Amino acid sequence: MALITGSPFGYFDPLQLSREKTPEEMNQLREYELKHGRVAMAAVFGLIVEPWIHPLAKSCHVAHPTDPILSGVELNFAGKAQILGFCAGVEALNYYIRKGDKYKPGDLLGAAYYVADEEDELWVSYQEKELNNGRLAMVAFAGFITQYCLYGNVDDMLFKPMVLAKEDLTCYGLVCV
Repeated sequence: MALITGSPFGYFDPLQLSREKTPEEMNQLREYELKHGRVAMAAVFGLIVEPWIHPLAKSCHVAHPTDPILSGVELNFAGKAQILGFCAGVEALNYYIRKGDKYKPGDLLGAAYYVADEEDELWVSYQEKELNNGRLAMVAFAGFITQYCLYGNVDDMLFKPMVLAKEDLTCYGLVCV
């Protein structure tokens, strides 16, 4: 697989992580990046949608369904085991598909088997979009978590005051939100 540089930025490696790496090691790093990007895209989607759409919250005994972080903490063992089981199933599928002779890094569902020309402009464009959207989602997820730690919510803070009055703060040890 040719190393996708990820337009519009071109080749971007400020930490020099790719220095002295073999193509196999770079493919493995790319696969990790794609996997983390896909998980981050799903997580950001969940953080945005979950406060309004939570049909299973009552059956899962979640007391705070509009708070995505707290509802994840409150989730009972059976719910967490189902999530863990799903992740294990995806990893097992990935391990099985990886044994194929036409396997490409990050190709979880075997779509590369159906691509005749890997250098096709549409296919390369799709790969670049997925990579860039995954990178953006990883940064967005870090922003959501930082905002939650600082302000106790993942809501839109654009039109809210960034500094609350002292009497409006709720303090948990050293952290006040």
